[in-house]
Amino acid sequence: MTKSSLVQPMQALSSRRSVLLGAVGLGVMATTLTACSSGNPTLYTLSVVPGQPMPGGPRYVEVRQPSIASGLDRDRIVTQDTGYKLTVASADAWGDSLGGQISRTLAGDLAQRLPGSAVFAENDAAATEPDAYVDLSVTRFSQGPSGKAEIEASLSVQPAVAGAPSGNAQLYLQRIQVQGDSVTGTMPLVQALSQLLGQVADIAATQLRMMPPAPSATSGSDAGRSHTGPAASQR
Repeated sequence: MTKSSLVQPMQALSSRRSVLLGAVGLGVMATTLTACSSGNPTLYTLSVVPGQPMPGGPRYVEVRQPSIASGLDRDRIVTQDTGYKLTVASADAWGDSLGGQISRTLAGDLAQRLPGSAVFAENDAAATEPDAYVDLSVTRFSQGPSGKAEIEASLSVQPAVAGAPSGNAQLYLQRIQVQGDSVTGTMPLVQALSQLLGQVADIAATQLRMMPPAPSATSGSDAGRSHTGPAASQR
């Protein structure tokens, strides 16, 4: 076999190898560009909305970390829930966990509506032993089947005993469904959900104002001594 007959197959093999390497390179480049385009989502956050400040309510109120339905508990924003299908934004995400945002925003809403109460979210560094707890279990936090912004949740408000929920008959529990206007786009949806969370705060604030004051251990012991003292002298 001559040298020229060996050179031609080697050149053909080299050309095919160059074409394959070029195709692989283009594939890697396309994957990299796709990753870059989807790796920087637009971040959104809920905001406190004004309400009607009124007197009354426990001295210290803790908004506990809410329970979030697993379909909603994700980084990307669920934009619509038809009951059978969840639509998730491709490039819009929450700036923090949804549960953390809801608890902090609801605490801010309640603090604005209860100026005489110190309201804080669970695990807040400035927290103290509360006199009452507010719990929220969220099952819808998006557009509903009608295209309107909706929040569906169970709200409970109850007094605290020794730093824990009392679990007695004073528990207030209500299934809540609040609905806003039809919205188009993520920013209007987040704004509408913030407004609806303010309505949830209105309901919770009303219940907190109706709650009887928490008895203090000192006043209770003093009352006991004043009762037994005169009764003993009369006997």
